Amino acid sequence: MNSSGSPAKQPDQPRQAIRPVATEPVAVPNGAPSWVTAELIEHTLEVWQPFYANQLIPDDALEMIMGVDQLFGVMSRAIKNETLSSTGKSQQS
Repeated sequence: MNSSGSPAKQPDQPRQAIRPVATEPVAVPNGAPSWVTAELIEHTLEVWQPFYANQLIPDDALEMIMGVDQLFGVMSRAIKNETLSSTGKSQQS
């Protein structure tokens, strides 16, 4: 207990995977772009498995990767389409 009478907070423990990540080699799902490697699929599974109760599979990892790729594409287009406006008279000091 701490000085206020409440139990002392325990340090946060790292999240553990509900089920261990597969140890056999990971295959890239069919239809994946050529830039998606087995290592990228494996890393994605290792990073995200602790946050899911169900065992993730390579198709899940590919879906996550493609979602991030689409988000990156949208953000890249938004940055390219930004234009600078000149300061109008009402904005000048």
